[in-house]
Amino acid sequence: IGTSITNTIVSMGQMGDGAQLERAFAGATVHDLFNLLSVAILFPLEVISHYLYHLTNAMLPDSVGDGEKWEGPIKKIVSPFAGRVLKANKDVIKDIA
Repeated sequence: IGTSITNTIVSMGQMGDGAQLERAFAGATVHDLFNLLSVAILFPLEVISHYLYHLTNAMLPDSVGDGEKWEGPIKKIVSPFAGRVLKANKDVIKDIA
């Protein structure tokens, strides 16, 4: 729902050209209606059946218990590469703090 405000503000940035503003505002309106319809369908479905709770619970691996931190597969793949490219300079961090 928060993106509905953002896309309308961004579309207003096209005020210099009337035709472009019309297209941008039309796109923002379509996005707003999609958000509204998604919430109108999914929220009552979740309140009545807890569908999203059960779906996400089924997606969670059995090896993760309550309160444990789960590390996803993307992080396991990306972390070694990111560690080689990005190095934190701890001396600079200490100087700033």
